[in-house]
Parts: sequence; structure tokens; C-alpha cells
Amino acid sequence: MFGFSFHGTPRPPFDDLIQMLVSLSVVGDSAKRPPIVSVDIPSGWHVEEGDVSGGGIKPDMLVSLTAPKLCAKKFTGPHHFLGGRFVPPPISSKYGLELPPYPGTSMCVRIGKVPSVDISSLRENYISPELLENQVMPNPFDQFRSWFDEAVTAGLREPNAMALTTVNKAGKPYDSLSLMFLSAYKTGY
Repeated sequence: MFGFSFHGTPRPPFDDLIQMLVSLSVVGDSAKRPPIVSVDIPSGWHVEEGDVSGGGIKPDMLVSLTAPKLCAKKFTGPHHFLGGRFVPPPISSKYGLELPPYPGTSMCVRIGKVPSVDISSLRENYISPELLENQVMPNPFDQFRSWFDEAVTAGLREPNAMALTTVNKAGKPYDSLSLMFLSAYKTGY
């Protein structure tokens, strides 16, 4: 809400907006409120000492710009990102900044700990009819097109998600990708 180097007491309408965000951040269940994102320094925080008065915003996400300010050490939310890529190596070296590498051409990078995730909640359950060998099309490309079209029509979130394995004549899965391609080559698929 405020620009660079804001000082003093917030004036209307910003004072009411800050108080609303502060009151949202103390509501017990964070799942029942909108997430709060602060850029660079959360409103109400001292740039070096953090939320000294206890009356500042308690964001879920902090996006630090250029380099994290000292107050970021007091940030307890689950998501902290560094946005920028603005610091040339000579400046970083001169001031002893230890900035994380940015992947590829990304302009931001996650810093701090990654929030824990219940991996069982990521599982997508797929229900399909029984697959009988005598109902499978002779051409695997036709069969794939049919299954893919069904998945798209059903509105599945990832209709292109799949797992593929090949087996030898004894019905045992191959343990090498190169053998899988060899098998596909030999069978003409």
C-alpha cells in the first residue's frame, strides 16, 4: 500500500485497510480467510527489527525485493520468495550479499523452508471400468486415442497423465528404458 521509504502514521483510508489486514491475520483458521501477501516489508514493521509493536500485518507470504531486509528474519509465514535478479555480481560482492541462484530465467526464487505437504492429499483417484483384453483395440494408437478422448471428455485434470511399462515374453516388466524402446521397435509400435 505504501511506496519506498514510507514513514509516519498511516492516514485514511490506509489506516483502516491496515487494521482490517491485521485483524484478518489474527483470525484463528487461516483456511477461512484470504491469504495475505506482503511485498518487501510488511505494513507496520520496522525495516530491521520486524513487528516491534505487534500491530503490523502478519502475512502468509513475503516477497522480498532485491535482498531480504533484516526484518525478514522475523517472518514466520509459510512462503518467502525473493524477487528481483537486480543485483549485479560486483555489488553483491562489495556488500557481502549471499543471494540464492535463480533457476533459468526466473525472476523470483523461494527462500526459507518449504512448507510441509501431506503427500497423500496430492493423490488423484481415477475410477474406470474393468479392462478386459478382448475389449482392447488391436491398434494401440487407436486405443490410446479412445482413452485420451474419454479422459478429456470426462474433464480430468490431467488427461495426459499416464504410466507405461513393457513386459518380456514371460510377463516380467523390463527394468530399462532402452529395452522398452527396443520392444516397441521390434513390435512396430
